[in-house]
Amino acid sequence: MDAAVCPDTRILVVEGTFALLPALTSVARWSIYVNTPADLRLARKTLRKISDGADPEIGLRGYLAHGRDAHTRHVAPLRDAADMVLDGTRAVGHLVQQVHALLNTAWKAPANG
Repeated sequence: MDAAVCPDTRILVVEGTFALLPALTSVARWSIYVNTPADLRLARKTLRKISDGADPEIGLRGYLAHGRDAHTRHVAPLRDAADMVLDGTRAVGHLVQQVHALLNTAWKAPANG
């Protein structure tokens, strides 16, 4: 994983399936997991693939063959290490408000160490 961050960067958002791996969380001040039910994750991914012109059958077969189990083994356990878990069924505006509240609280708290 390669990244370059300017020393005066205040916020860097890293999103993705494996964004909460220890390589990233070890240098992060906060981590957030968006918890979304499997059926909704699958529906959203399938709709994205269709929008991109991809055949949804390929993604659906992959999900049934290994995606569902891989998520349970590799991604879902990362939720336990997150500082905040958001409900992925809620509206984006609500999720943004929750993250904003976390950031406001954290910046007002005295620095550790």
